[in-house]
This record gives sequence, structure tokens and C-alpha cells, in this order.
Amino acid sequence: MKFTLDTTFRFHLRCALYIALAAAAATLVGAFAVSQERLHGMAETQRGLSTDTARLQRQLDREVGEMRTARDEDIAAFQSAMKNVSERQAATDERSRTAASRSPFPIEKIIGSIVELVCIDNKDRDTYYTGSGTIIDKSGLIITNQHILVSGDNSLIRYCGVGFTNDLHDPPKIEYVAAAVAVHDGTDLALLRISEHLEGKEVPKEFPAISLADAKAASLGLNLGDPIYIGGYPGIGAETFTFTSGVVSGRVGTELIKTSALIDSGTSGGAAFDGNGRYVGVPTAAAKGEIGGSLGYLIGANVIDEFLADYANGKNALKPVKR
Repeated sequence: MKFTLDTTFRFHLRCALYIALAAAAATLVGAFAVSQERLHGMAETQRGLSTDTARLQRQLDREVGEMRTARDEDIAAFQSAMKNVSERQAATDERSRTAASRSPFPIEKIIGSIVELVCIDNKDRDTYYTGSGTIIDKSGLIITNQHILVSGDNSLIRYCGVGFTNDLHDPPKIEYVAAAVAVHDGTDLALLRISEHLEGKEVPKEFPAISLADAKAASLGLNLGDPIYIGGYPGIGAETFTFTSGVVSGRVGTELIKTSALIDSGTSGGAAFDGNGRYVGVPTAAAKGEIGGSLGYLIGANVIDEFLADYANGKNALKPVKR
């Protein structure tokens, strides 16, 4: 069947099509404009991000550069410090080797005569004091400091354990008991005599002893800068025999000798020797300085000589204690 549109209808239909096309075109143009605007905004945002990224990168590079500079300075300072430490260590090692090469006597010859003392507090039996002593007579007579025998309640400790060793690597073994036989507060000197074996064994008839033959003259003859060697059992010495060296730093009257040789807790009562290996006194105390330095004090052998002479005449002797 054939249809024929009249002229008026065709006109209206054409107008409707034109309007629809125009609307579609307008929509397309609007969408394109919006897209362009969005693209522009995105481009602006991207440029902003790029700018921020560049700024952050510059800041990061600057901070990394500063960190590297600081690190390089720290490393340089550390290397300089380590160089100084190494130089000091090398110098110390060299002094030690030189001192060892000048050592006036083999240590093995004196180690058996210097003993460790362990003294139990009179009131608190869980408390004890350690020190050193030197056998000065083959019968087992020991010279030491009087302050080692002072109990916490200021009473006198009358008996101490005595330890010997002949090996530089091993601590002394406490095997004997020694009784205090004489003390003198003014000189800080005391005498003990080995009296019995802890396990009831027979006490040797002779003990290794240091000679005092030239001690008084050697002590009085010391001058500034003369070498001093000290042996004993300091608390910081891992309980083994410790041998230190220094020089005569001065005097206090005719009784005390100042020295740069290390004296620490536990060394008190030990033995001091001159550059010829002669016994010159008892290490008694250390005075610490505010900047870390220290001076040690020795009781001169001339004072010990007088103390022993008085003891021989019955002075400062203690009455035996019944056990």
C-alpha cells in the first residue's frame, strides 16, 4: 500500500529533525567544553603536582647533601679519634715493652712472697675484706696495712686467711690462717704470722720471703723520677697477681713516698721495689684527682724497719687470743 505525505506534514517533520539535530549538536558542544575544562583543570593540577614534586625533590636533595656532609664530618672525627687512640695505645705498648725490658728482676722470684689476705668482719660474717701482704721472714711473718684489719664496728680483726700462688695465670689459693701479732695505728702497719693450715695439715717450716737487708737504705735513697714497681692483688685485677710500674713522684716527710704507680683497692699491704729490685715499702693508699689522675702512697721501708725493731722489743705487740 502506498502512503503519500502532504506538504504541511513534511514541513513539520523536517523542522522536528532540524531541532533534534541542533539539540544533539549543542549537547555535544557542551560535553566537549566540559571535557576541555576538566582537561585544563587536570593539566593545572598536574603542573601543580610537578611543581610540588620538584620542590620536594630539591628539599630532599638539600637534606641528603647536609646529611652526607654531617656524616662525612662524623666519620672524619671518628677516624681522627681512633687514630689518637691507636697512637696512645701504641705509645703505651711501647712503654710497657720498654718497662718490661728494664724490669730489675723476674716476677716469678717475688710472686710467691706476696700473698692475698682475706679478713672476715667480726660482726657480719658474710662481709670480708681483701688486701695484700708480704712475707718478710721465712717463719711466715707478714707485713701489711693495719687498715685491712679494721672490722665494720672498728674492732680489730685478729685472724685472716692467707693465699699463695706461683702462677701468674691463677688466683691464689687460700690455705692458711694468719694471726695478727702487732699493729700500729700511726703508721698504718700490721704484722701477721701464719699459724695453721685451714685443713689441719702441717704448716711448712719455711715460707718464701723477701729480703729486707738493704730495704731501709734503698727507701731513703729514692729520688724523683726513680722507677717504682708494685706487686699485689687489687680488686680490679681479676683476683690474680698484678704488677704495675711508675716513678717516684715526691715525698711526704720521711715516712711516705708518692708514686705514679697504680695502687688500687686490694693492693694495700703489697710490696714495692726500686729499679734494682730492692724492697722499698708497703703500698698503702691512692689519692684520686678530679680529672681522673691519681697518686699512690708507699710507707717507706725505713718506717717498717722501726716498726719491726719496736715489735722485737715487745712494743705494739698483741696478746694472743684463745681460740
